[in-house]
Amino acid sequence: MQLTENQNKAIDEIIEMVVSVIGNGSREIDTVDAISSTARLAGSFLFRSFGFKINNAKPGTVMLSEEANTKGIQLINITYAALQNFGIRIDNNKMNYGNQKQPSNNFIDVIEKVQYPAQEIMKKNDLSYEQMAQSAAIATAFIIQQSTNITPEEGMGTAIYSYIEGTKTYPPEFSSESEKATIAKTTTSVNTDSKNISKPWWKFWI
Repeated sequence: MQLTENQNKAIDEIIEMVVSVIGNGSREIDTVDAISSTARLAGSFLFRSFGFKINNAKPGTVMLSEEANTKGIQLINITYAALQNFGIRIDNNKMNYGNQKQPSNNFIDVIEKVQYPAQEIMKKNDLSYEQMAQSAAIATAFIIQQSTNITPEEGMGTAIYSYIEGTKTYPPEFSSESEKATIAKTTTSVNTDSKNISKPWWKFWI
């Protein structure tokens, strides 16, 4: 799959936003939380691309669909391909989908924090929800590649679980004006002009 120039720009911005928001500005973030946050974001934005019109659905409601089953696979494939480009090959024999590492935070809490600044990144780069989801999948692969305290297979397992969660969970509405102000205040220090994602400038911890 060929990414557009704007999708490539969004990758850096997604990583920096997630590290800033989930890490509360400290630049220190749990590895599993970082992987799951970008993957959940990718899944959730892909869910939005399906264009479902549902009345009275509550955030967190499980939404099974053929779209999630068919299009959700692309996020996994993108992550696999990106990891291969980074020189990492996933050993499928080591994948254990029942024992993947679980994030410390829940889906709704994470999405409520990251979806509005992510939407701003999407608008800035003139991307669709699906294109934004693809960029977030590459960002997920990069975080897995940079993680030294878990194996690539563990990171991939967390990503797959989070993609499924995102594509099959009804997300919260975008933030109210007051919540937007809080998020904007949290992310004012985020640098969106990063040109290179080869050097990590944050610290992962267990």
